[in-house]
Amino acid sequence: MNNRAMAKTELPAFGVRFMVGRDAGGHWVVSDREGRVGGLFTDRASAVHFAMFESDHLPGAVYCLPDHMILSLGPAFENRAMSPRMKIAGRA
Repeated sequence: MNNRAMAKTELPAFGVRFMVGRDAGGHWVVSDREGRVGGLFTDRASAVHFAMFESDHLPGAVYCLPDHMILSLGPAFENRAMSPRMKIAGRA
């Protein structure tokens, strides 16, 4: 199967606030519907934990993408360079 980016209009349910998946580099990504809240994570469990916490553990608020889908952080994060002071969650 070909990898393809998940379009914001393809969300599976009305109540989904966060999507969890992998970016093109294999990092775990969390992104909200509007592309304003999200992050990079070293493992799936940390990404899901963050998304569940941010959505107040509401059922159906977090959607995990299928493995063949690519997820990006969204426009609010795309032009930001990682500085040495920034850390990916889960890394020391």
